[in-house]
Amino acid sequence: MPQTTLGMNDNLVYISAMDHASPQSIVFLVFDGFQLLDLTGPSSVYAAANELLGWQAYRINVIAASSGMVSSNSGLTLGCQGMADFSPAQVDALFVVGGDFPWITAIMEDQAMRDWARAAEVKAMRLGSICSGSAVLAAWGLIGDRRFATHWSAVPHVRERWPTLNLDPEAIFVEDGRLWTSAGVTTGIDMTLAIVERDHGAELARAVAQRLVLSVRRPGWQSQFSPALTAQSTRAGRYADLVTWIAHNLDQPLGVEMLSERAGETLRSFHRNFTAAMGMSPAAFVTRQRVERARTLIGEGEPLKAIARITGYPDVARLSSAFRKVMGMTAHEYRVVHQPKG
Repeated sequence: MPQTTLGMNDNLVYISAMDHASPQSIVFLVFDGFQLLDLTGPSSVYAAANELLGWQAYRINVIAASSGMVSSNSGLTLGCQGMADFSPAQVDALFVVGGDFPWITAIMEDQAMRDWARAAEVKAMRLGSICSGSAVLAAWGLIGDRRFATHWSAVPHVRERWPTLNLDPEAIFVEDGRLWTSAGVTTGIDMTLAIVERDHGAELARAVAQRLVLSVRRPGWQSQFSPALTAQSTRAGRYADLVTWIAHNLDQPLGVEMLSERAGETLRSFHRNFTAAMGMSPAAFVTRQRVERARTLIGEGEPLKAIARITGYPDVARLSSAFRKVMGMTAHEYRVVHQPKG
């Protein structure tokens, strides 16, 4: 891995490389109807990394079935290289972008592109997908028994067609060996920042995030579902303030009586209205929030005893019971599966 140092010049962060390596050849496979941000988000991360490093660590290549213009789902078109003009042996990292399923189905059935991708996968140091591109990898037999992520809207399709695959239906991105997959759209940015960190260190990844004006770098184990966003979208956000308060008071006893009083509603009305607005009971919502917070703390390396205390459980056994209910595994099992990779 190239060694880098961080400096400041006119208040702009830059990183100078002391040992340049050959640029990684990053290949994105696209098709008519592809999700534009699945491509431009990760590409922008790689471009910012190159700029901050001061040398080309990543060379971006956009490949389609044939050379020419390809239309994105937003109507914008992009000039692409054809796979016949790009040797699979040149690929260091291969990512399939996502799109709506009529278009995804077409690329899944493209035998020539499948064969090209399989040939590239033999040499590539990384293989991955953004969004529903994971369905393409599954159809091409490139996932195996590895854990992977996909966009929440693609989960039913993937589960129905490939029920034995190890799908994580909630994670915003997953790294499992050489396989990197993300939930798509903006989460492709999070995944690519993690790749940059793996290649060049946390300092560069933070500088890239700052350059892209990101408010926070999200870990892969974070859920695709935002309770605050859900609250804001229901009845003019009637429970948005309550959801925020819950998130900051998970160590407290959060019984439905306390919550109904804080919401200014009778117990019966609150239970009925909250369940209708949030899609789950108040008790189930609090449990979900506690487990989500615990997932983040596990990823940060906190001890399970401390996590139980922070998230309002009297002991690790109660924490693990809640984990099993929400995640299908105990907190310890989750830690083993999701422990940070060095």
